[in-house]
Amino acid sequence: MSHGASEAIDTNVEMAATASPESAGLTAEIGVVPRPSCFLCGNAGTELYTAAVDWLFGVPGRWTLRSCSICEVAWPDPQPRAEDIPKLYSRYHTHHPIPEARFDGLRRAIRQSVLARMGYVTHHPEEIFSRLLSHVPSLARAAALDVMNLAPCAVGTLLDVGCGNGQFMERMRDLGWSVCGVEPDPAAARKGRSQGLQIFAGTVSDVPDTTGYDVITLNHVIEHVADPIGLLRECRKRLRPRTGSVVITTPNIKSLGHWWFKRHWRGLEVPRHFVLFSPASLSECVARSGLRVRAIRTETRFARMIFSPSMSAKQGNREVGEQINFKVSTKCASYAFQFLEDVMACFKKDIGEEIYCECLAPAGDDGKQE
Repeated sequence: MSHGASEAIDTNVEMAATASPESAGLTAEIGVVPRPSCFLCGNAGTELYTAAVDWLFGVPGRWTLRSCSICEVAWPDPQPRAEDIPKLYSRYHTHHPIPEARFDGLRRAIRQSVLARMGYVTHHPEEIFSRLLSHVPSLARAAALDVMNLAPCAVGTLLDVGCGNGQFMERMRDLGWSVCGVEPDPAAARKGRSQGLQIFAGTVSDVPDTTGYDVITLNHVIEHVADPIGLLRECRKRLRPRTGSVVITTPNIKSLGHWWFKRHWRGLEVPRHFVLFSPASLSECVARSGLRVRAIRTETRFARMIFSPSMSAKQGNREVGEQINFKVSTKCASYAFQFLEDVMACFKKDIGEEIYCECLAPAGDDGKQE
């Protein structure tokens, strides 16, 4: 599926149900199950959006999203059945190569400078411009998040859950980590294995729990899961006792982008995103899984990337996930939006498009008890 691919195939679901009136546009090819209540508190959710469509990759149907104001979480109701989840990813981005963008070379140079300061042994770019830019706080944080903000580790073992085609694994392997991944999508997994990467087929529960990993990464994966607490418990079982950590990134339902674009916000991604978190609701999931939050914050690095497809969808465009070139006016506005969010994040800490969370097993935990 992708590095943000679905672990949801591994979740327990109820018996298939008839689609609600709002979902009458669903084809018979995608079965659904009802999800009227908040998975955290059990209260009935209130309608957030109705008749939402997949304007990214064209999965058929009109979907209702519900939210819980108490827990600050949102989800689609009904949701696709577990056995039909692979159909949601038939055109997902890890099936196709991502073309080089105009400023990718500069971004790589900035990242190299930041990684060198973090302690990684890497080529330090000679260009003074990229080295200066690497000290801009928002750019430095974005570069650090390219390695999930992980400090170098001489013999560190890393498991990337929902690793997609292995792009992140390759990067971390080149930086000295001992890496492996797990991926439910066969096409993406094959592509990663062709690069010499060790990738387990399936979900995290298919990874042997005899190896204690120093780090388990969930990079835009947890939102694809119907049971995020169960996923985190499975990760906890595979952590190195006492010192292992789980690092999570996921869209932020309280972000500026969601407030701005509402139903056209890129982060909703119906019907592939099964849960949309706030920092508070993600912290609650971590606590219920038996892990402990070490750090949680929101990040702005994707503000510009979120803006362009969201604006395109708001203008009535479809199949936006396949779109590479946006209008010049949209591109210019995306940079302004990025600047706005960077500034606002200095005063309102939960406004970033993305939640970053690092969590640890409690002291003395062997990861086996529930």
